Amino acid sequence: MGVVLVVAALLGLVLLLLAVPVDLEVRLEGIDPFQGQVGIGWLFGLVRLRIPIPAARPTPEPETRPHEVPEQPRARGRARNALAALRPAGFRGRVYRLVRDVVRAVHVQRLRLRVRLGLGDPADTGRLWALMGPLEALARMGNAEIRIEPDFLDPVLEFQVDGRVRIVPLRFVALAGAFLLSPPTIRAWRTLRGHHA
Repeated sequence: MGVVLVVAALLGLVLLLLAVPVDLEVRLEGIDPFQGQVGIGWLFGLVRLRIPIPAARPTPEPETRPHEVPEQPRARGRARNALAALRPAGFRGRVYRLVRDVVRAVHVQRLRLRVRLGLGDPADTGRLWALMGPLEALARMGNAEIRIEPDFLDPVLEFQVDGRVRIVPLRFVALAGAFLLSPPTIRAWRTLRGHHA
């Protein structure tokens, strides 16, 4: 009986802490290099933390030997496998619903996001753009400014984000759990595993 009470008390404490709003201020850009700053405020400003993210030093590219196979086809294969996971019935709609619920769960004070992406293959980039393009319209529901630019020629991923939001972690735990346990997500996961097998 005592163990049950302790476990219940710890669980209640965790839920209580997750229910406390968290203020996030984010300024990030780039992939190579990746740099910026993240500010976290908790317990209504009593706890404040700033995390600088320095630019990583670029690693020198290894010399390609004549007998080595370039990595680009493998990367394209992984991208195609990921896109194949998006095809099961209902998964795209479930992703849009998750994004909509996340946008509604976030109290946006300021958010500007710019993304430039490409997979190196026009067809694959077009499919990815068809999935992500409508997110710009969904973002307007939360007074955010999101701009997604496809690059149909080169494999690229660049982004810039500047925002200040308030979130309640407990709501995101619930949304993530509902998404991961939904039948469309489970079907997509099985499809992805089938492509890797």
